[in-house]
Amino acid sequence: MKTYEQVIEFLFNQYPIYQSKGLDAYKPDLSNITSICKIIGAPEKKIKTIHVAGTNGKGSVCNYLANIYRESGYKIGLFTSPHLNDFRERISINNKYISKEFILDFYNKYTNEFKPISPSFFEWSTALAFKYFEEEQTDLNIIETGLGGRLDSTNIITPELSIITTIGLDHQKILGNTLNEIANEKGGIIKNGIPILLGPGISTTKPVLEKIANEKKSILHITEKTNISHEQLPEYQLNNWETALKAVNIIKEKYPVQLLEKNPSRYLTIKGRWQVLAENPKVIADIGHNTQGMAAIKEGLEKEKYKKLHIILGFSKDKDVSKILTLLPKADYYYTTKSQNERSLDPKEIDEKLDKNSEVFIKHSDAIKAAKANAKANDLILITGSAFLVGDILADFL
Repeated sequence: MKTYEQVIEFLFNQYPIYQSKGLDAYKPDLSNITSICKIIGAPEKKIKTIHVAGTNGKGSVCNYLANIYRESGYKIGLFTSPHLNDFRERISINNKYISKEFILDFYNKYTNEFKPISPSFFEWSTALAFKYFEEEQTDLNIIETGLGGRLDSTNIITPELSIITTIGLDHQKILGNTLNEIANEKGGIIKNGIPILLGPGISTTKPVLEKIANEKKSILHITEKTNISHEQLPEYQLNNWETALKAVNIIKEKYPVQLLEKNPSRYLTIKGRWQVLAENPKVIADIGHNTQGMAAIKEGLEKEKYKKLHIILGFSKDKDVSKILTLLPKADYYYTTKSQNERSLDPKEIDEKLDKNSEVFIKHSDAIKAAKANAKANDLILITGSAFLVGDILADFL
């Protein structure tokens, strides 16, 4: 390949990607990632990491941690997924995306050796991130699982600390139909002798994770629910903040940090998570692709002041939309639409499940225009649902 753009096109077309293909792209096995990392020199054994799993909140906790450590002078690698607009969002060092040149060089150097293995998109991306962090000699790397934990490609690392933020019902076809089954999968990131931190909302599945921690001789830490309030952030983001603070405290002897400000919004730069896009009317983008996430959004809106609520929403086909909609905030107007992703659910199917004041827009750009035209200065527009829809709207909106 001669250009970065050609490499990205190859990755999206050649390798199955969960972002587009869903279950068909999932490989429940660590053999591929182990094999390709061996080819590139086993970088996962040479980098220092914090490993973060969870149904919701893991991206925000990763973001908080990366910014906390960066502001304390560390060189911090961050690997997260999915990306919203640019593939390079997945891999960054001190808030700077991985270079196009590094991706191109990585492809040209290793693609022939990777061919017999045929790694998935996520396996390829994970190996790329590990190699990038190794070569850039980062001090610490925050690694988010892609899906689950036990069989996730990131689970070949031996971290300084493992974190499980929340346990909720999502990806049941892969992770299991009960909370305990899902907890068992996510608990697979717990390593021998490595401390494990649980987020404040984990209670019913705590015994499952305690059992794994005991078997692994891993010290189990629990985050307390937040007792702080904040004008700009909903409670779920404050709980994520408490989890990040607890994590920092657990490994403070190895990685001490400077005195932190008491303003968590300063350390939160993640896209699409309670992201305020405009004022008068206020526009908030927040991914709500499962029941736990939508419940948190509903709770967050209780702190907002507005006259009328407008909700733009769309989901992927593999989601239990009926259940999610039972937790959808009651709005004055609904605008159902879809992302460009091939897994997008027909917005007409969502519209049929809503009571009233709902309109279907095949193009998400038209949904935005309609909401903006209808909303008054003292109204609120919420953009929610799938990460893909939020990503597409962010690209158009900003």
